[in-house]
Amino acid sequence: MTQPFPPRQQPYPQQWGQPQGWPAQPAQPGWNRPQPGFGQPSWPQQPGYQQPGGYQQPGGFQQPGGFQQPGRPQPYQQPGGFQPGGFQPGPPQRGRSPLGRVLVMLVVLCGLLLAGVVVANMLNGTPGTGPRPAETYNPPPPDMNPPDLPVPKTYSEATEWMKNNPIYQQSITIPTDCNNMQPVDALNSSEAELNDHLQKLTACLMKVWHGPVEAAGFVMPRPPATVYSQPIQTACGKLEKVNASYCGGDQRIYYAKPLPTIFPKDLQGQKFLMEMVLGHEFGHAIQARTGISISSSAWEQRATTKAEANVFSRRLEVQADCFAGMWIHAVGPSQGLSSSDLEGLRTIAYNLGDDVLSGKPNIDSGHGLGNTRKRWFDTGLSGGPNITQCNTYTPPASEVR
Repeated sequence: MTQPFPPRQQPYPQQWGQPQGWPAQPAQPGWNRPQPGFGQPSWPQQPGYQQPGGYQQPGGFQQPGGFQQPGRPQPYQQPGGFQPGGFQPGPPQRGRSPLGRVLVMLVVLCGLLLAGVVVANMLNGTPGTGPRPAETYNPPPPDMNPPDLPVPKTYSEATEWMKNNPIYQQSITIPTDCNNMQPVDALNSSEAELNDHLQKLTACLMKVWHGPVEAAGFVMPRPPATVYSQPIQTACGKLEKVNASYCGGDQRIYYAKPLPTIFPKDLQGQKFLMEMVLGHEFGHAIQARTGISISSSAWEQRATTKAEANVFSRRLEVQADCFAGMWIHAVGPSQGLSSSDLEGLRTIAYNLGDDVLSGKPNIDSGHGLGNTRKRWFDTGLSGGPNITQCNTYTPPASEVR
C-alpha cells in the first residue's frame, strides 16, 4: 500500500454537476476532492456518471434535478392504539349508599388522574414511562432499491440544509436496547461471521436513527452493507483492500475485514472497534438521506483553494464522528461497554486523525486532526440526546481543524 493510510471513497460517483438555475461554478484547481470514509483523499473520476441535475444512478436510475422534500410524518403512536380522550362516567346508580357513591367518585378521580399522567407522558416524552419508539421499532430488511437522495436546488438551499437542517431539531432515545447484537472480535472473526454481525449492526443503527430522520421529514431506508477482503468495485469506484465507506451512488456501506490492522497493535483488539467504524459510515448515510452530504459536496467543489475545500470535507467527517458517538452512547449499556471500553474508543477516534495516520503533525487534509476527531466523537458520546450538538457547520473552521 503506497499511502500511509487507506484512501477515502467518494460518496457520489463524480463531482457535482450544474443543477438547473444554479450559478456557474468557478474553474476548479487541479486537486482531488476528499470524500467521506476513513483515510486519505484519493478520488478517482468515474466515467458515465453525472451528479445532480443529471445524476445517473447505477442501472440507468435518473436522479431528479430538484428534491421535493416529503411531508413531515405523523408523530409516533403509542403502542396498543391508545388514543387520549376524556373519561365519560356513566349515570349515577340508584340505591347506593353515600359511602358507595364516595367510593365510586374516588375510582373515577383515580381513573382521570391515571389517564392524565399517561397522556402527559405521551405528549412530553418523559423517559422511562412506557415503551419508547426506538425500542418498539422493528427495522426493515436492507433496501436494495432505495428512493432518491435529496438534492438541493440552489446553493442557498444547500447552505440551509448544512447549517439548519431539520435533523438538528430531533433527538435520539438514550438508552436504546440492541440486545440481539453483541460485539465481535473484528480482528479474528471470519468474513462470514463479520457479515452476519454487520446485518445485526445496521438493524441496531436503524433502531436509533430511523425515528429522528423520519421525524425531520426525510426518508431513512436501511442501507445494504457488506464485508470484503479483496479490492471491490462499487458505484463510487474501486475500494482498496483496507477501507470502510458509505457510497451515495448505490447507498451501500462497505467494510474491509483487514481494517483493524491500520491501528497500533494494542488497539487492534479494541472492543466495539468495528461497530464504531460502521457507526461513522452510517453517519454518512444519515447525511446523505438528509441532504447534508450533497450540500456540503456542492460547496466543497465551489471552493477556489484546496484548504477551503478541506474545511467542508472535515465538517462532514467530524459530524459523522459525532453521530457515531451518539449512537454508542445510546446502545452502550445494552452492549456492556465499560468506561474503559469507551476510553479505548476515544483513542481509536484520535488514531484516525490525519496527522496521526500520516505522521505529519501540521497536515491540512480532509478528515481532521486526531484531537479534533476525538473531541467531536466525545461530543456525541458524552452529550445528551439532542442531535443539534453534532451541527459541525456553524462553528468556526478552527473547531473542525
